Amino acid sequence: MISSLRHLNALRAFEAAARHQSIAKAAVELNVSHSVVSQHVKNLELWFGTDLFIRHGNRIELSENGRALLPRISGGFQTLNDACNSLLRTTQKGTLIVSAEPALASLWLRKRITEFASEFPKIDIDLRPAWKPPQLGEGHADMILHFETRMPTSGANHHRLFPIDGYPACAPKMRDKLLAKDGQVNWDTVPLIHDNGHEIWHQWYATHEAGNEQWKNGRVHSDLSLAIDAAVDGEGVILADNILCAKEVGLGALVPLDTRQIRCVWYSLATPRKSSRKPAADTFKSWLLNKISVETETS
Repeated sequence: MISSLRHLNALRAFEAAARHQSIAKAAVELNVSHSVVSQHVKNLELWFGTDLFIRHGNRIELSENGRALLPRISGGFQTLNDACNSLLRTTQKGTLIVSAEPALASLWLRKRITEFASEFPKIDIDLRPAWKPPQLGEGHADMILHFETRMPTSGANHHRLFPIDGYPACAPKMRDKLLAKDGQVNWDTVPLIHDNGHEIWHQWYATHEAGNEQWKNGRVHSDLSLAIDAAVDGEGVILADNILCAKEVGLGALVPLDTRQIRCVWYSLATPRKSSRKPAADTFKSWLLNKISVETETS
């Protein structure tokens, strides 16, 4: 028992790498470098005296022994997680100030905070949408979720959440109107809906319709929620995604007009260094990252 627990961090790295089938994704989840996860796995393989993964260049897959080990390790970590969460739900308390980019706050984060609150009723989360991220630490925000490019660069730990990949989408009637009989779209005449400026559509046109300046036209909305509502109401075409626009896409209120995408932005999470971090913030961060991991695997 004691000998096994000496390898607890290595077992955690193995479980994450096996679940993701990726060393890189495991490193992101655990907030360590790629080399740290690789070394943990190698140490574990030396200890067991067998390969746990079969390597194919940058790709990995579980070996026969790795497949046999994974369910029991995963079950063990789930037991530990359940035991800790069961106690934390009744003991951990406090208020967390969470600052988030407005679209992320209203279209994605609010619902997940409600789920978290049902599991951890003694932890209150004060969600504050903000275009400009505030300072981190005592008297300021306990956590920031925002565009990766706007995050504080010092005094913070960073965790990538997910990218936003945009593709042209609109209401079904608008799609039927814009699609020609051959299934093509005349991108010279598409009525565009912009979210907070023309830049994202500019990127899409530059990537997929080079030389076309139709991106300069269309109505600009200062908030993504307004842009989504306008697209649903049939006013034009928006660059939608499957995360922030999940509800409208799922209901069929927005449908793809074109499958060509661009990477719009990465969302990231920042917390203060340990000296000014609240225990409840660690609980919420771990819960949220696990939630994203599960949603990504099932999407």
